[in-house]
Amino acid sequence: MINLASLRFALPVTISGLVVLMSVGCKPPTPAEPVEAVTQTRFDQTINQDKIILVKFGATWCPPCRDVDQELKTLAGQLPDDVEVLKIDVDENPELAQRYDISSIPKLMLVRNGEILSEEIGYMSGDRIQNWINEYRGDGTQSTP
Repeated sequence: MINLASLRFALPVTISGLVVLMSVGCKPPTPAEPVEAVTQTRFDQTINQDKIILVKFGATWCPPCRDVDQELKTLAGQLPDDVEVLKIDVDENPELAQRYDISSIPKLMLVRNGEILSEEIGYMSGDRIQNWINEYRGDGTQSTP
């Protein structure tokens, strides 16, 4: 049987201790990196260039999408000048998501001159992204290993 009189002191102390323990080592969630609003016109102009465009379709609420964003952020200084990254939030750009039949995210596409060279769905590590891009650099066709 629980003695309620003894809980009057124990309960506040226990709750206070629990709050302290929970806050130790916890840091507030980092806000999602703002995604630049992309109009359909800007999107079309970008993907129709004669260079490789890595298009990443995702959403801020999607953990694998945020992981890919971190990989892309790490790769940012390492990508060649003839490669551009375009991030599309499917919630902010439903027309583009529908146009490219995006049913799973993250979805990454390599595009050159408006033509989709390759597509991948799901998380990709930075190394895998870099190797994937390198396969299609040059004449726009997949090179043989």
